[in-house]
Amino acid sequence: MVKLHRQVMLTPNDLHGQIEATLSRLGALVTQRDLAVLSEFATDAVLVGSDVGEIAEGVEELRTLFVRVYAQAATISWEWETISASASGDIAWFFAKGHCVATGPELRKRLPYRLAGVLQWQSDRWIWRQFHGSEPATA
Repeated sequence: MVKLHRQVMLTPNDLHGQIEATLSRLGALVTQRDLAVLSEFATDAVLVGSDVGEIAEGVEELRTLFVRVYAQAATISWEWETISASASGDIAWFFAKGHCVATGPELRKRLPYRLAGVLQWQSDRWIWRQFHGSEPATA
């Protein structure tokens, strides 16, 4: 059992479900190219993506990064196969393994993807403190 800040107790299954919902919410906003995605991150959050230059710290850098990602022809989404999560107090950390899917005109590219994240419970939801995504190198 994990006790959140407001005395809410979570079972491991509850935590897993909440992390999965948080990933789904982020994925939907990115797929829709919605800048409301910024409200999913703490004001001093760090995002490290898998492409060169995909590093952002704080709201303004996150905004710049998402504007650049959304301007690309392909739409990004994720498909998660496994998620493992733990929490202590109002902080949770997780590792997710799956695929990043880029879809565009005459394009559908599905690449292995790994995501490690740190979340904080605020206002009855998990917000991102750190996002670290990567495409594993192929041999």
